[in-house]
Amino acid sequence: MSESAAVKESRRVLRLIRDHLADAHHNLGAQRETVGLVEVIHHPENRIPYLNYVAPRRNTAWVPGPQLEAGLDHLREYGRLPRVYYVEGLYPPIFAKALRDIGLTVESETALMAYKVDAQNLPEKPTMPTGMRVDFPDTQEGVALWWYVWRNAHFDVITHGTEPLFIGRDLREITLGHQVDLLLYRYNFPVGVARITFHGTTAHLSAFALMKEIRTPQNLRVLYQLAMHRAATCNAELIFTSGADETGQTVSRDLGFVDSGSIVCYAETPVTDQQEVDDIHVAEPIFILR
Repeated sequence: MSESAAVKESRRVLRLIRDHLADAHHNLGAQRETVGLVEVIHHPENRIPYLNYVAPRRNTAWVPGPQLEAGLDHLREYGRLPRVYYVEGLYPPIFAKALRDIGLTVESETALMAYKVDAQNLPEKPTMPTGMRVDFPDTQEGVALWWYVWRNAHFDVITHGTEPLFIGRDLREITLGHQVDLLLYRYNFPVGVARITFHGTTAHLSAFALMKEIRTPQNLRVLYQLAMHRAATCNAELIFTSGADETGQTVSRDLGFVDSGSIVCYAETPVTDQQEVDDIHVAEPIFILR
């Protein structure tokens, strides 16, 4: 593949990831408005950053400072902290300078890794370690168990992604084919979870957690392979991850994922709004295990 063809393909992959995440935010209740050359995304009830931001409008190669400021002013009207999210690689480096020129600073940068599925690059189903099995919950009880594992202090959350997790929408998303949850058992005890979301032909490995006592690179690899294989069997042509820690990134690269840039956030105040953090799960009811 020539250099120009490789750049073109890289941008195509990044656009697919951007569209997947935009669709996911919409499914979580975020509203989208076009203001000039930007889109203003906000959630009427939830303040978390990934549901309240300004982004360049699709099919735009550049956004002047005044257009950015108009979008940020509109976001302020909803009582949200001014933020701009964009996929690095789809815009020239000088775009970051334009954001700094209007008083924004880097708040976060989330790494993206992608795996293209084709006939020569099909994810293999792993050989399960002794005593381990996998289940894909599709009942309220199964989903409640998934959340129990995810929120349990004895489990390490491996991926903090760009797609917020809401309690209560799971069965609907699973039924519609937008989501697959994975539960990993060891001797009939749940020890790990993963979540895959779908948009068109893309799949996002959006959440992972493993019980601390068994969190090894080998077991993490099994969890990733199970998720990748499931995504491929659901006809995903592109699988991506976001925000994995160093171990997760190493495992991903070993499995064939390619570093594919990042999502960058510039904000007016580069500090965490605690209310935004506190709001992350309040939009939906919490399942209670009995």
